[in-house]
Amino acid sequence: MSTRKVILLITVVFPGLAVVGVSLYWFNLDYAALIKAEKYVTNLVETGKVNDRQLEYAYHRTYIHRINVFADGTWGLLGGVITALGIHGLVTEQTANRNQH
Repeated sequence: MSTRKVILLITVVFPGLAVVGVSLYWFNLDYAALIKAEKYVTNLVETGKVNDRQLEYAYHRTYIHRINVFADGTWGLLGGVITALGIHGLVTEQTANRNQH
């Protein structure tokens, strides 16, 4: 394996995969928390024995979870793009070597 391939793997592909993995892990946790918060808001509305302050607080908690889920998804996408760029570099480096010989 050439030095260029090793450098691309270590500096681009593996970190990109790590970002995707960590982002997916946190996405799953935050999405579960979002579902739980949405169910809590639904239960508050259905019971009807809640004041506006409690309802707004619970609803704004769902917004926080939505932002977290969005951020986790965005990081996952960025990690995927970084990984794809590294893989593209590996493939084009391999074809560039074939064309030189």
